[in-house]
Amino acid sequence: MPDRPTPCLNGTALCAERVDLGSDLYLPIHSTHLLEQGHTAIKRAIIVVHGSGRNGSDYFERIIAPAAAMDLLEETLIIAPTFQTSEDEPSPDEPFWTSGGWKRGHLSSSSGPSPRVSSYTAIDRILELVLDSEHFPMLEQIVVTGHSAGGQVAHRFAGTSRIENGTTVPFRYVIANPSTYLYLGSERDSQAGFVTPTSSGCADYDDWHYGLQDLNSYATAVTQDSIKAQLVRRDVRILIGSADSLSASLDVTCGANLQGRHRFERGQTLIRFMDGFHSDHGHQEMIVLGAGHSSTQMYISAEGRRALFGG
Repeated sequence: MPDRPTPCLNGTALCAERVDLGSDLYLPIHSTHLLEQGHTAIKRAIIVVHGSGRNGSDYFERIIAPAAAMDLLEETLIIAPTFQTSEDEPSPDEPFWTSGGWKRGHLSSSSGPSPRVSSYTAIDRILELVLDSEHFPMLEQIVVTGHSAGGQVAHRFAGTSRIENGTTVPFRYVIANPSTYLYLGSERDSQAGFVTPTSSGCADYDDWHYGLQDLNSYATAVTQDSIKAQLVRRDVRILIGSADSLSASLDVTCGANLQGRHRFERGQTLIRFMDGFHSDHGHQEMIVLGAGHSSTQMYISAEGRRALFGG
């Protein structure tokens, strides 16, 4: 294999490395700069989470494209983890999750290596390495983003991760076209406004990962009140395509449908919920006109680039 360039700019094995999660566990990632080596020119780090296809290498390149368009590659560290399932044939020292578990921050599969680890803990570990001032001394901002299923991860992670609390480096969470969001109360939109649903046929609509009931182990470590406080005050950009109104790969369970008919409506409804119940929130709606369910369109758009790189 040829020598790895810096920055490394393609989704092949050339730009792949593994993050040490501790206890002899490793998570595969693609990165523009080797994390253990660091780089003094890096001002911004972007961690991008793939969609349901678990194609981290593709998402790596989809963030490289807008960074290149803005001539920001030399100062931007881009990291794309891959959360594997058993179908991906992970190495014996690589944890893997169920197809829904990695999205929700659940522990890795009990049939994989031990100890089991939350997918969100794995993101925390990546961020710990990025925040090492000896490796990245000029770091000015961290962005955690994802599209579709990755957007679900980024929104739940924004509410439950505590790693931002211990640093002065500003964080931003860019949530692009997810099926659903984390709600901070039991109310959902209806013809009568935001009210608590009474239908017994949707008893789990407010359970994790739609709401704050029945939290998993990662979220329980934070507490409900802390999750609410964190998600309200954090810089969250809800990046939604105005044409993302179709049902392909859309979560249409009862709990999801209470959030809206489709992804575009669900994003706008979440903003109205935050406006109504948490007027001091840090969520900002950013609409990409004409864009459908395409991470490429979303990230390369003017709004996508502003969300990732702007103020």
